Formats: sequence, C-alpha cells, structure tokens
Amino acid sequence: MNLPHIGVMPPRLKYRHAAALFALLGAMPSACVYDASDRCGPNQVMYEDLRCVCDAKSAPDATGACQPVPEAPMGLGAACDATTPCADAEFKHCEAGADGSGYCTKADCAGAEDCTGGYACDVSVTPSVCRRPPAGLGMSCTADADCAGTEATYCDTFVTHTCLVQGCNLTQDNCFIGFECCDLSSFGIAQPLCIAAGSCTT
Repeated sequence: MNLPHIGVMPPRLKYRHAAALFALLGAMPSACVYDASDRCGPNQVMYEDLRCVCDAKSAPDATGACQPVPEAPMGLGAACDATTPCADAEFKHCEAGADGSGYCTKADCAGAEDCTGGYACDVSVTPSVCRRPPAGLGMSCTADADCAGTEATYCDTFVTHTCLVQGCNLTQDNCFIGFECCDLSSFGIAQPLCIAAGSCTT
C-alpha cells in the first residue's frame, strides 16, 4: 500500500481543499465597494472629473478633511458704522474689518464656542471679539485665479487645494486665529503665507 509522503496532500484532497477555499472567498462580502457615481469622501464633490474638493458648504480643516461650515445667522457680519449701528441684539458690536469697513459681531467672547459662522474668538483685545475670517479663506481652488478678488489670494495647489492669505507679517504674525505666518521662500513661495497653526516647520 502506497502512502503519500508526510506533509504532502493527495491530489484529490488538494483539489477539494482549493474548491472549498474559493467557495468560501466567493461567499464573503467585499470590504471595499467602488461606486462610480460617488467617488469622493464626506462633504466632497468631484471637480472636472479629476479630483475631489470640498463642497460649497464645507471647508478643509488642518488635516485637509472637509468639514461642514456653520451658516452665519442673520445679523452676523452685517455692515455697520458710526451712523448705522448693529440692529441685532446678539451681534450688536461693530468691529472694524481689515479693509476699514465695519461688521456686526459678538463681543466679550470667552472661546471658540461663543462664536459661530466660521468666526473665531480673539481674546488678545479688550473687549474680546468674534472676528470674521478673511474673505475667501478655505475656498476650494486649482489656481490663484480662483482666489482673485478675495483676501485669501494664494491657491495652495500642493496640500489643501484651498485659498490662503499671503503677505502676512512674520514679526507681528497678523494671521487669522488658528493660523500662523510662515516663510516658505525656500519652497519658491515669494510672500509669507498664513497656514494652519503648528504647521510651519521652516
């Protein structure tokens, strides 16, 4: 009687084993399902059928993930000046913007939780105030032309694919809250940029 060598499976059993393995794998659900009609992640849309960008109601966070941006409530950001005071009871403080024009916002904030609509609490001034973000900051872009006419005129085509503020002051670090002024001239970027705080390693 001829016995198979130890550790060697007889051909008939080998085929049965392979058939059982294929049947098992075929019955298992796939862990990743490709949907050609929905190729982007959460809060993203397809841009020119080439890549995914944040949708109109979202903006990238410091990691590049698209997060929904809360809509500004009525009265927040309304134009104001000495002759046209803020009418909203909650947003009754008239703050001077970077361009000199005033906008209605909330004063005496203690932290980010007191601000809404993308505004951030500036506790370095008295009274503290919910500051308006620069126009265009975080807007999806593929070239500087997409950012033209806003306060964030530089398109970051390398990492976030969003509009950033350029020409900030390295000494004063006059970037919006949550951002820092960074010298990126070693990367061929002529003017300093406001990038996410903690990201400047040059």
